[in-house]
Amino acid sequence: MRVLTYHDIAPSARAELVGFPGPLAARYKLEPEAFEALLDALAATGLEVGTLQADGTAPAVALTFDDGGSSALSVAEALERRGWHGHFFITTGRLGTPGFLSPEEVRELAARGHLIGGHSHTHPTYMGRLTRDQLDRQWGRSRAVLAEILGTEPHTASVPGGYLSDEVFTAAAAAGFELLFTSEPTARVAHRGLVVRGRYTIWASTPARVAAAYASGQRLACGRLWIEWNAKKLAKRASPAAYQALRHVRARGA
Repeated sequence: MRVLTYHDIAPSARAELVGFPGPLAARYKLEPEAFEALLDALAATGLEVGTLQADGTAPAVALTFDDGGSSALSVAEALERRGWHGHFFITTGRLGTPGFLSPEEVRELAARGHLIGGHSHTHPTYMGRLTRDQLDRQWGRSRAVLAEILGTEPHTASVPGGYLSDEVFTAAAAAGFELLFTSEPTARVAHRGLVVRGRYTIWASTPARVAAAYASGQRLACGRLWIEWNAKKLAKRASPAAYQALRHVRARGA
């Protein structure tokens, strides 16, 4: 199976009011019409779209949505019109703040059949550089807040920022998570104290046909994204500060 990851859906005029603000976050935000086109292209593949269950049941394609931005309910409606459900990963420290979901809206998503997971508590830029104590607080607080909201402990989480370390996996498992999603564009499943799955990131600039190609496992599209991701990983490890500065320059020029 393959997992596609999205962030927020918002018209460009309102993009700064939904989810995280700024030019870097904007690169992940899709116009509603573009999002509908992506979903239509995915539906045209005929692949089964669903959620990964605690018992290991997996569809051909799963859709995940990071951050917990306020567009999540309209995203859910778009999925439900097609008979689909998604995974929504919540930055718990942002709950109830402008641009993000409220606890009541998170409960509504869960009641409608979508799966809720953790996305850390404060969304660190480079989670893989945190100490073990910091990671324990990020994962532990995230899971505890969601358990209080939902009345049950979530078993899934996703890593913000895409920067990984062995301690990221170890701390997530210690917090009680059983399935962790990364940003590595791969369909391979790893076992690092918990189950680890990669995802194919959808950007604001991703054409619908390319998103469908990721879902279908087309080698050229998937391979190109894998090469890009690994090049970024090397740059982050070489100099996180320089990489972040370059991202800001590129985002302002977009």
